[in-house]
Amino acid sequence: MLSDDDQPQKIEMRMFEKIQNPREIRLRLNLNQQEFWGQIGVTQSGGSRYESGRNMPKPVRELLRLVHVDQIDLKKINKGDVALISYLKLTQPALYRRLKSEVSTRAPRRRARR
Repeated sequence: MLSDDDQPQKIEMRMFEKIQNPREIRLRLNLNQQEFWGQIGVTQSGGSRYESGRNMPKPVRELLRLVHVDQIDLKKINKGDVALISYLKLTQPALYRRLKSEVSTRAPRRRARR
């Protein structure tokens, strides 16, 4: 269930959880198939097949979750960012948790295009 603070289009899910209905996510974001699937490197026809029930490979499912559910702009992160986060989490776990908490309460939420 979504809290009052969550965006209406945000659907919470665990990593690698099966995405039951990618069409529902796409429609909530008000995107056509080409816009939605193109952002994760899938053709419109491939996306259409996934929306019709074909099994989605785990990498595609994870990209869909990161980009469309978690609203992460993959163009803004790189290997160094991931390495820094891993290092901070390993060497300064209390600081990592505090920063993570601060970011989650202060970060502006992105809105779906209309």
